[in-house]
Amino acid sequence: MPSWNATGDTPAKAPRADARRNAELVLAGARRAVATHGLDASYHEIARLAGVGVGTVYRRFPQRDELMEAVLLDILDELIQEAERALEHPDPWEGFTGLFAGLALRTGENAGLSGSLDERGGPRVAARRRRLLDLLHRTTERAQRAGALRDDVGPQDIPYLARAATSAGCVLDLPAGPEQPRRAITVILDGLRTRGGRA
Repeated sequence: MPSWNATGDTPAKAPRADARRNAELVLAGARRAVATHGLDASYHEIARLAGVGVGTVYRRFPQRDELMEAVLLDILDELIQEAERALEHPDPWEGFTGLFAGLALRTGENAGLSGSLDERGGPRVAARRRRLLDLLHRTTERAQRAGALRDDVGPQDIPYLARAATSAGCVLDLPAGPEQPRRAITVILDGLRTRGGRA
């Protein structure tokens, strides 16, 4: 059954498969570029990582702000899904730890999340950020009500602690190994858990 455009008199063309694929490649390349270089990553670097020509990047996203918004929305949507799963987890502590680890790893992998989401991303990004923070707040308070999470830690502390777990790639000329972020996450979570909540 054909889809119709807003006027209702001619069939609306569905995006071609190769156009959709190119858009997905560009978004994936942009995410990788932003992870390394932040929101100022160049279109040439994005094209290289996407495996497409720079002209393809400009055709799919002629406005840079539109591409950066798409990247931030993609990252935030993943985190929101993790936060929703965390809030629904039958064990409040397990739900909290899953969200904390996901937030830490995403923050460590994406330099763009360190910038001002409201300023760089626009109203849709701001709305997603507020949604994520609300879910984080509720997940944190749920773990505290269950007696698993120490009560001297507020929801506003969690993003900073999560970022601290994965913020340094090299300290005193000692490069972080592949397991370093998860080890740091484990140690921080152990410090956040109440004595009564320990196994």
